[in-house]
Amino acid sequence: MNTSAKWVVLTWRLSSASSTPRVATWRTLQRMGAVLLTPGAAAVPYSEDLLEQTEWLAERIVESGGEAWVLPVSELRERDEAEIRARVRSARKEEYDSLRIKARRRLTNRGVVALEHGYRSVVARDHFRAAGRGRARRAIDKARAQKTG
Repeated sequence: MNTSAKWVVLTWRLSSASSTPRVATWRTLQRMGAVLLTPGAAAVPYSEDLLEQTEWLAERIVESGGEAWVLPVSELRERDEAEIRARVRSARKEEYDSLRIKARRRLTNRGVVALEHGYRSVVARDHFRAAGRGRARRAIDKARAQKTG
């Protein structure tokens, strides 16, 4: 694999006959922290793990009767790269803000565990260290302390 790659772009086309493969593709891309570039293209920062996940997703798309291409990209225009990074950071900031707001509610132990799980999921796809991570962590820690204290 070309280790000079900075991005992995997935392009795909799925039949409109069934929404199930489209929804599954969208959800998988969301879990990966991908940025949708167009309705049939998404990008993630290059890592061996994200490349493997993207290749796996491409295989699922093909198995669903669609077409998919995984394209390692070594360079984007500076403006485009800045836009992608900004979109990723913005999406993760919204997720951190949502967790922080939920942590202020009166929670059960199960609710605190769910927040912890949600936080770990967001951190896993926070490829560019979005704002709000620390505030979300502190709010969840405070919610946990209120449950145990």
